[in-house]
Formats: sequence, C-alpha cells, structure tokens
Amino acid sequence: MSNIGAVEDDLAATLSAVAERVRIDDAAAERIRQHVPGLRAALARRGSSADLVDLVTAAVVAANGRSLDLKVHGEQRAANPVRMSSRFALGAACYADRYAGNLAGLRDEIPALRDLGVSVLHVQSPFARREDGTIDLRRGDPGLGSIDRLSDLAAHLRLSGISLAVDVPARDDLAGLVDDLLFLAGRGVEVFLLPARDTVGVLAPVLAIGAPGVDVLPASPGSAPLWHALATGDATPVQRALEARDGSLDVAAVRDADAVVWRADAAELTARYTGGSSFGRGLATADGVAGTTASLAGVEAGDPLGEARVALAHAFALSVPGLPVLWLGDEVGQLNDPTFRDDPERRDDPRWTHRGQKPRDRYAQKTDAATSAGRIHRDLTKLIAVRHTTSEFDGTRLIGFDVPAPSVVAYQRPGDGSIVLVLANVASEPAHVPAVTLSGFARTALDLVEGVELAIDEGLTLPACGFRWLRVSPVV
Repeated sequence: MSNIGAVEDDLAATLSAVAERVRIDDAAAERIRQHVPGLRAALARRGSSADLVDLVTAAVVAANGRSLDLKVHGEQRAANPVRMSSRFALGAACYADRYAGNLAGLRDEIPALRDLGVSVLHVQSPFARREDGTIDLRRGDPGLGSIDRLSDLAAHLRLSGISLAVDVPARDDLAGLVDDLLFLAGRGVEVFLLPARDTVGVLAPVLAIGAPGVDVLPASPGSAPLWHALATGDATPVQRALEARDGSLDVAAVRDADAVVWRADAAELTARYTGGSSFGRGLATADGVAGTTASLAGVEAGDPLGEARVALAHAFALSVPGLPVLWLGDEVGQLNDPTFRDDPERRDDPRWTHRGQKPRDRYAQKTDAATSAGRIHRDLTKLIAVRHTTSEFDGTRLIGFDVPAPSVVAYQRPGDGSIVLVLANVASEPAHVPAVTLSGFARTALDLVEGVELAIDEGLTLPACGFRWLRVSPVV
C-alpha cells in the first residue's frame, strides 16, 4: 500500500473512532483530515503516550460547544493563516495589576492599545495558584478577577480587533493541558504562549480542530543575545540567534518577563549592567539581570546613547520575522521601580524592579518631544507605523548578510520583487559598512524610517547604536 493510502486509512479510522463518541459535522471532519497527520507526527516526535483519538475527541466536543460569536470570529481568523506573521501583528505585554489594577481595569486601556497598533494583548499570569504552587488554568487570580472577568476582557478586546493572549506553564499531563486550553479558548482566549516547542507542535493542531483561529506559539526564546551584544559591542550573539531561526513563527521580545538569563559569560555581563560605571542600571538575579528596557539601555543613568539603544532594540523586534511584543511602559521609557524594596513579600526578588506600576507621569509626557518619554514614544510609534507600510516584513523569511564590521548586525527581509536590508550597529561608536559589501545592490537605497534616498555606492556609516531599514535593489 502506498504512503498516501496508509494516511487515508489512518484518517478514516480516526474519524470513525471519534464519530462513535461524539457528533462530527462536515467542517469538523475536514479539520480533522487537515490536522490529524500533523498531530500524529508531533506526538511521535514528542514521544508522547497520549491517545490521538482522545485528543481529537476532546477537540470536537469543544468545537461543538463553542459559542456562535467565537465560531464566526474564529472562522474569519482561520481564513487568514498568516495573521500572526503579518507586518500588522503587534503584541503588548503587561501584568494586569501593575498596569491597570485588575482585569476590569485593562478594559479602560483598550483605546490606547488600539492607538498604538496592538493586535495581541498578553496578560501575564492571570490565573490562581493551587496550594502546591501550581497554576490552575480554570480559575482566575482572586486579586485580578475571575475567569468570567477574563472572558469579559477577551470579548471587549475582540470587538476592538485585539486578541487576548496568556502564557501557559510546562506540564507533563498533556491530555489535561489540552482540556484546559480548549476550556480557555471557549472563554475567548485566542493566543497561547508555551515554553516548549514540542508541546506547541501537539497543541496547535488540536486547537485548530477544536477552536479554529486560536494560535499556539512558542514563548520568546529570550532577549539575552540582544543585551549581550549591547554590553560588549559585538554583534555575534544577535547575528547567530537570527540566522539560527528555522522559519517557524517566533515571538520577538526586547526583554523578558522574569530577567535576562545569560547563555554565557554570566558574571561578566551581569557586572556590566549592575556596575556604577556602566550605562545599564539593572539588578542581579540568580542567573542574569533584571531591569526595564530603558534602565538597561542607559536612559536611567542619563547615558547619551540610552534612547538610541531603546530604539535600536525595538528596531530588531519590529523587523525580524515573528510576532513583536512590546512591554507596556517601554514605549514611554519606563524606568526601574525601587519601591519594591518597601514590600516585605517582594523586596528579596529583584525581578520586581521592572514590574513597576504604570508610569503615569511618563505617559503624560508622551507627546512632549522635550522629554525622554516623548522622544522614545515618538521613535517607537514611528517604527511601528513604518513597519505597517513595509510589505517585506510580512512572513517568516530572513536571510543573513555578511558585514565585515564586528559590531554590525545585518540581515535581509525579501519581499515580492524587493528586499529590505537591515543594518544595525550595537556599539557605542560609529561603524562603517564598506562599499564592496553593498556592491551587489543598486547605488541608491531608500531609508524607510527617514523616508530619504541614500547613496550607498561608497559604503555607509552607521552612528553609534544606530540602524537603517534600507529598501535595496539587487544588481542584475
């Protein structure tokens, strides 16, 4: 029997087994045919003992119980499979209590999120904990609001074109995790972020069957390469991380929820962000450093390149493939919060330094270019607007570009008949890209951020902590 025949027989057997347990309509049957082969392969890769028929049955039961508005909205999202890799996709992350008081308070932030261009709101850890410390995905954190309140927030976000995202902790009980995620999808959660890629490979097809239009993504791989490069002026960590991407959809975040966890040279790098002579102002953790983007970048220390580093960091996140995620507060240069030391329950955990309350004073200055908050807001919102107009930033393709300057990160984002070349200098002094390196392109390029034509036939000098998004034309 051919492989095609074997696959068809497996699908028929799966459909028959599930149909004995639950009603399957034509749409669900088609989704099963489409996604079961991928689910079977993912289970094999993971070495999971979970029963495929049980997982598919759970998905169909959930699909049958889905509300009409979620079904209609989910079908619309599912009809746009590139929605999360679009140049219009933009995530924003926050702790509900720190940013808005609770889940209900986040509803009041929706107009500002829309103005910023946010399409995904990642609410950090909105769930209750059991007595053993594990997270209960079916109960809301009492201090934030119930699951019904979370569902209400999801509905209001959805009406504004924003998807609610939550992070999901690692767990061995795959069947139980599937049930919880299907439950939350039925309450309006549209994006799940998981720490393990092999688990994403299993859950994504299950959710595609049981909750079309719901996305399951791997969590951010971590921001350590970026902060390593900014500390040392060596582009290698970022260049390697970018070129190691396999074309799958990733989350691109400028900083991390807990702390920057170093992959190498931990003691040296932590010292660079916690020493008084450094531009960075962070606090040491067990394996890294904690701090807001602006404080790590040098804004808090008054470093003249601090704001440029903030813009540079976001220029990476907004130009690489994947879903860029902005930490709310970073768009106005939120600084470290020293008041956590006054809280007996938090003072020994340095991660709370970058989990301060919403910086209302800095938001009040966001339109004032005479302030640091205003300049950072202007620069970041401009990058977001330019990203929207840059079709080359659609999709997940990235091609590395070799530059003989050790502080320059370079990559190409190919589009339909066009290319955007990203050049970024992570050093605190200018860097030159020689003419021969750019000789494969036409003599002039369009600087997308500045909106001007640049002559590149004699090379290009990048300012300290500066970058260019260049639309270039290959020489035929």
